[in-house]
Amino acid sequence: MQILNSKQRWGGVQQTLHWLVVLVVVAQLTVGFIFGGLTPQDSLWGALFSVHSTLGLTILGLMLIRLLWRLVNPVPPLPETLKPWQTRLARINHWLLYLLLIGLPAGGYLLVSAHGQPVPFFWMELPPLIPENETLQGVIQTMHLSGALLLILLVSLHVAGALGHAMRRDGVLERMLPDRSSP
Repeated sequence: MQILNSKQRWGGVQQTLHWLVVLVVVAQLTVGFIFGGLTPQDSLWGALFSVHSTLGLTILGLMLIRLLWRLVNPVPPLPETLKPWQTRLARINHWLLYLLLIGLPAGGYLLVSAHGQPVPFFWMELPPLIPENETLQGVIQTMHLSGALLLILLVSLHVAGALGHAMRRDGVLERMLPDRSSP
Protein backbone atom coordinates (compact mmCIF):
# COMPACT_ATOMS: atom_id res chain seq x y z
CA MET A 1 0.00 0.00 0.00
CA GLN A 2 1.35 3.39 -0.93
CA ILE A 3 1.58 5.72 2.05
CA LEU A 4 1.67 9.08 0.26
CA ASN A 5 -0.97 10.46 -2.07
CA SER A 6 -0.21 10.31 -5.76
CA LYS A 7 -1.78 11.97 -8.78
CA GLN A 8 -3.78 8.77 -9.33
CA ARG A 9 -5.05 7.95 -5.84
CA TRP A 10 -5.16 8.80 -2.15
CA GLY A 11 -2.39 7.23 -0.10
CA GLY A 12 -2.76 4.96 2.88
CA VAL A 13 -2.52 7.73 5.46
CA GLN A 14 -5.32 9.78 3.88
CA GLN A 15 -7.46 6.67 3.32
CA THR A 16 -7.02 5.54 6.93
CA LEU A 17 -7.83 8.98 8.29
CA HIS A 18 -10.88 9.24 5.98
CA TRP A 19 -12.37 5.92 7.07
CA LEU A 20 -11.56 6.50 10.76
CA VAL A 21 -13.37 9.85 10.58
CA VAL A 22 -16.32 8.15 8.85
CA LEU A 23 -16.63 5.61 11.67
CA VAL A 24 -16.27 8.18 14.43
CA VAL A 25 -18.72 10.62 12.76
CA VAL A 26 -21.38 7.90 12.39
CA ALA A 27 -20.94 7.01 16.08
CA GLN A 28 -20.92 10.70 17.02
CA LEU A 29 -24.12 11.54 15.16
CA THR A 30 -25.84 8.49 16.64
CA VAL A 31 -24.75 9.35 20.18
CA GLY A 32 -25.44 13.06 19.60
CA PHE A 33 -29.05 12.56 18.60
CA ILE A 34 -29.71 10.12 21.46
CA PHE A 35 -27.94 12.47 23.88
CA GLY A 36 -29.84 15.47 22.48
CA GLY A 37 -33.14 13.88 23.44
CA LEU A 38 -32.15 13.39 27.07
CA THR A 39 -32.08 15.70 30.06
CA PRO A 40 -29.41 15.79 32.77
CA GLN A 41 -31.86 13.87 34.98
CA ASP A 42 -31.78 10.83 32.65
CA SER A 43 -29.50 8.01 33.83
CA LEU A 44 -27.63 7.81 30.50
CA TRP A 45 -27.07 11.56 30.17
CA GLY A 46 -23.67 11.75 31.91
CA ALA A 47 -22.19 8.75 30.11
CA LEU A 48 -23.44 9.88 26.70
CA PHE A 49 -22.22 13.42 27.36
CA SER A 50 -18.71 12.07 28.03
CA VAL A 51 -18.82 9.83 24.95
CA HIS A 52 -20.15 12.67 22.76
CA SER A 53 -17.43 15.03 23.99
CA THR A 54 -14.67 12.46 23.56
CA LEU A 55 -15.82 11.51 20.05
CA GLY A 56 -16.03 15.17 19.07
CA LEU A 57 -12.51 15.96 20.24
CA THR A 58 -11.26 12.80 18.54
CA ILE A 59 -12.83 13.99 15.27
CA LEU A 60 -11.20 17.39 15.76
CA GLY A 61 -7.76 15.83 16.21
CA LEU A 62 -8.16 13.45 13.27
CA MET A 63 -9.40 16.25 11.01
CA LEU A 64 -6.53 18.57 11.92
CA ILE A 65 -4.06 15.78 11.08
CA ARG A 66 -5.99 15.04 7.89
CA LEU A 67 -6.00 18.71 6.86
CA LEU A 68 -2.26 19.04 7.43
CA TRP A 69 -1.61 15.82 5.52
CA ARG A 70 -3.77 17.05 2.64
CA LEU A 71 -1.96 20.39 2.51
CA VAL A 72 1.48 18.74 2.14
CA ASN A 73 0.48 15.92 -0.24
CA PRO A 74 -0.82 16.13 -3.80
CA VAL A 75 -4.58 15.85 -4.20
CA PRO A 76 -5.61 13.47 -6.98
CA PRO A 77 -7.51 15.49 -9.58
CA LEU A 78 -11.12 14.74 -10.40
CA PRO A 79 -11.80 13.18 -13.80
CA GLU A 80 -11.96 15.56 -16.74
CA THR A 81 -15.26 13.93 -17.70
CA LEU A 82 -17.01 15.86 -14.91
CA LYS A 83 -18.84 19.02 -15.82
CA PRO A 84 -17.37 22.21 -14.30
CA TRP A 85 -20.34 22.59 -11.93
CA GLN A 86 -19.80 19.04 -10.66
CA THR A 87 -16.13 19.72 -9.96
CA ARG A 88 -17.01 22.97 -8.16
CA LEU A 89 -19.74 21.25 -6.15
CA ALA A 90 -17.36 18.46 -5.13
CA ARG A 91 -14.67 20.91 -4.03
CA ILE A 92 -17.13 23.11 -2.12
CA ASN A 93 -18.66 20.05 -0.44
CA HIS A 94 -15.24 18.72 0.60
CA TRP A 95 -14.12 22.03 2.11
CA LEU A 96 -17.45 22.50 3.89
CA LEU A 97 -17.07 18.99 5.33
CA TYR A 98 -13.59 19.90 6.59
CA LEU A 99 -14.93 23.17 8.02
CA LEU A 100 -17.81 21.47 9.86
CA LEU A 101 -15.75 18.51 11.06
CA ILE A 102 -13.32 20.95 12.64
CA GLY A 103 -15.84 23.64 13.60
CA LEU A 104 -18.47 21.42 15.23
CA PRO A 105 -16.10 19.87 17.80
CA ALA A 106 -14.46 23.24 18.47
CA GLY A 107 -17.93 24.73 18.94
CA GLY A 108 -18.89 21.83 21.20
CA TYR A 109 -15.87 22.56 23.38
CA LEU A 110 -16.95 26.23 23.57
CA LEU A 111 -20.54 25.19 24.33
CA VAL A 112 -19.49 23.09 27.31
CA SER A 113 -17.14 25.89 28.39
CA ALA A 114 -19.98 28.43 28.20
CA HIS A 115 -21.86 26.18 30.64
CA GLY A 116 -18.93 26.66 33.01
CA GLN A 117 -18.02 22.98 32.87
CA PRO A 118 -14.82 21.08 32.13
CA VAL A 119 -14.83 19.10 28.89
CA PRO A 120 -14.60 15.30 29.20
CA PHE A 121 -11.99 13.67 26.96
CA PHE A 122 -11.43 9.97 27.59
CA TRP A 123 -10.32 9.73 31.25
CA MET A 124 -9.44 13.44 31.57
CA GLU A 125 -11.31 16.69 32.00
CA LEU A 126 -10.11 19.60 29.89
CA PRO A 127 -10.54 23.08 31.33
CA PRO A 128 -13.19 25.49 30.01
CA LEU A 129 -11.81 27.92 27.41
CA ILE A 130 -14.24 30.73 28.19
CA PRO A 131 -16.14 31.85 31.28
CA GLU A 132 -19.70 30.73 31.89
CA ASN A 133 -22.07 32.71 29.66
CA GLU A 134 -25.76 31.84 29.38
CA THR A 135 -26.40 34.00 26.31
CA LEU A 136 -23.48 32.49 24.45
CA GLN A 137 -24.67 28.99 25.42
CA GLY A 138 -27.91 29.46 23.51
CA VAL A 139 -26.19 30.87 20.42
CA ILE A 140 -23.56 28.13 20.31
CA GLN A 141 -26.11 25.40 20.98
CA THR A 142 -28.25 26.59 18.05
CA MET A 143 -25.18 26.74 15.81
CA HIS A 144 -24.05 23.29 16.98
CA LEU A 145 -27.38 21.64 16.16
CA SER A 146 -27.70 23.52 12.85
CA GLY A 147 -24.16 22.49 11.96
CA ALA A 148 -24.91 18.85 12.75
CA LEU A 149 -27.95 18.95 10.45
CA LEU A 150 -25.90 20.61 7.71
CA LEU A 151 -23.22 17.95 8.22
CA ILE A 152 -25.80 15.22 7.60
CA LEU A 153 -26.86 16.97 4.38
CA LEU A 154 -23.26 17.36 3.17
CA VAL A 155 -22.35 13.77 4.07
CA SER A 156 -25.44 12.60 2.15
CA LEU A 157 -24.34 14.64 -0.86
CA HIS A 158 -20.80 13.21 -0.52
CA VAL A 159 -22.12 9.63 -0.39
CA ALA A 160 -24.45 10.28 -3.36
CA GLY A 161 -21.47 11.61 -5.33
CA ALA A 162 -19.36 8.57 -4.40
CA LEU A 163 -22.17 6.24 -5.50
CA GLY A 164 -22.51 8.20 -8.74
CA HIS A 165 -18.78 7.73 -9.40
CA ALA A 166 -19.15 4.01 -8.61
CA MET A 167 -22.00 3.70 -11.13
CA ARG A 168 -19.97 5.59 -13.77
CA ARG A 169 -16.94 3.42 -12.95
CA ASP A 170 -14.66 6.40 -13.38
CA GLY A 171 -12.24 5.28 -10.65
CA VAL A 172 -12.92 8.12 -8.20
CA LEU A 173 -14.39 5.91 -5.46
CA GLU A 174 -11.63 3.33 -5.85
CA ARG A 175 -9.00 6.02 -5.11
CA MET A 176 -10.21 6.12 -1.49
CA LEU A 177 -10.24 2.31 -1.15
CA PRO A 178 -7.22 0.06 -0.57
CA ASP A 179 -5.46 -0.84 -3.82
CA ARG A 180 -6.45 -4.41 -4.65
CA SER A 181 -4.06 -4.64 -7.60
CA SER A 182 -0.96 -4.81 -5.36
CA PRO A 183 0.05 -8.18 -3.85
